[in-house]
Amino acid sequence: MLLKAKALLTGVALIGLSVGSAHAYLPEGKTFRERAGSAASLALADVASDPAARALKALLSEPQAKASFNDKRDRAAMVEFYAERDYQPVWMVNGVYTAQARKIMARIAAAAEDGLDPAAYKLPPAAIGATTPAGPDIAASVDLLFSKAVLTYARQAYAGRLDPSSIGQLITLKPLLPDPIEVLTTVSTATDGAAAIASYNPQHEGYLRLKKALAKARGAESPTAHAPVPEGKSMKVGLADPRVPLLRARFDLPAPSEAPEVYDETLAQAVKSFQADKGLTADGIAGNATVAFINGAGKSNTAEIIANMERWRWMPRDLGQFHIIANIPEYSVRVVEDGKVIHTTRAVVGKVTNQTPIFSDAMESIVVNPSWNVPASITMKEMLPAVRRDPSYMTRKGYQVLANVDGKYRPVDPQMVDWSNVNARQIMIRQPPGDDNALGNVKFLFPNEHSVYLHDTPSKSFFKRDVRALSHGCVRVQDPLEFADVLLAHQGGWSPQRLRKMVGGKEKWINLPNRIPIHLTYFTAFVDDDGVVQTRPDIYGYNARVEKALGL
Repeated sequence: MLLKAKALLTGVALIGLSVGSAHAYLPEGKTFRERAGSAASLALADVASDPAARALKALLSEPQAKASFNDKRDRAAMVEFYAERDYQPVWMVNGVYTAQARKIMARIAAAAEDGLDPAAYKLPPAAIGATTPAGPDIAASVDLLFSKAVLTYARQAYAGRLDPSSIGQLITLKPLLPDPIEVLTTVSTATDGAAAIASYNPQHEGYLRLKKALAKARGAESPTAHAPVPEGKSMKVGLADPRVPLLRARFDLPAPSEAPEVYDETLAQAVKSFQADKGLTADGIAGNATVAFINGAGKSNTAEIIANMERWRWMPRDLGQFHIIANIPEYSVRVVEDGKVIHTTRAVVGKVTNQTPIFSDAMESIVVNPSWNVPASITMKEMLPAVRRDPSYMTRKGYQVLANVDGKYRPVDPQMVDWSNVNARQIMIRQPPGDDNALGNVKFLFPNEHSVYLHDTPSKSFFKRDVRALSHGCVRVQDPLEFADVLLAHQGGWSPQRLRKMVGGKEKWINLPNRIPIHLTYFTAFVDDDGVVQTRPDIYGYNARVEKALGL
């Protein structure tokens, strides 16, 4: 037992910092003694008479080795949590686990169900105190280890295991960490502690569906391994192609005795059904976009489900009773009210070289007949080379040129600018409202650090494509006026007729009295209303990075 006690004490010594250094992590810079007021005596008489409490206080008073920010934060919380309870053990009373503690332990041990790693929580052995009550030193060690496991699980369940910015600089979601003292208090005093700690996982419908899909995927047989179908020319009915047998195998279709390499109507129908299921153009033609989806559909998606569950943890817990979700890999924008999708439209998103950022914000205004202030990056990379090749480019395309004169931008004649030596940072190029304006008839603003927004586009043909990563970073919506109608219907005083009368002419602003939460997301796996797991290509490579970082 002494060896076990030493091992447990060593484990505890690694999970935090000393009482003295904990003061920096308490709210408002106050020490526990300052905050506790009349309780500052810490009931020393009670502590002195309770060996387990004395042992626990001694452990919390020991200087700690170098620790991470989260470890320091957790340790500071435990110092305060136990001090407010006169250092009495919470999970192990009289040397025996409480019934609540055993239920919580079982729930944490089942963390794999939540797409988490049970090994990360270092629970103390369940056998301690089972036959003979543990001594005070062991009981104190176990209690601290248990509290640390509770805090680590709650933090990872709530905010994820990864820092979003470590996956990509354009992922600027900032998940909030749960308050560690609140976690310990809530879980230890709840009627059902197991349910209380499980509640730190996301409660979004999208996450809960993926959790069920994960259990189903783990219980299913291993998928049949198929050779990938190579890219090539589009396969159409009546044409022969050496890839046709591979494609038949993917759909478990028998090969005809004659002309096995001919793409026939039966195979086209199977492809058409697959395309409809994946949100592709259901034409029965197996082009490279469809082939990429087919190859992805043949893989085990357990790792992808877990990676998408992780990204749900980065999302705000309250998405908004009425909100917008633009899912980048799906090329779609949805409006959601009371948990139900009330509007969906196709979208064009940023190219791989001009990626749409991932973040949450609130839409504040709608601009009808918008002018387009060309971003400096586009000015330098595209506009300057074009005008240097053709001096009439700006005039011919209807762009206005403004130069920075004494700190203010003033219109200048494009023909008067020395485009060979101009400083792109000292000019602004603007496209006035009109039929050719890159933003179309309307744009939807939610001011953000990335300067992106949703907008219309004159390039309507892009929406017919299956792969729609084609913009400079903003999100283009297919039916912007219909989309605006849905949003304005929740603002009061607006009708489709009133909005359409504004189209044409000068720029007009509609400020939204009720701001609308908007979430630019990156989910490559989700479960549809029929319970089917849908996957989409990992166009920016984020999902692969999450899987790698999680060791999947």
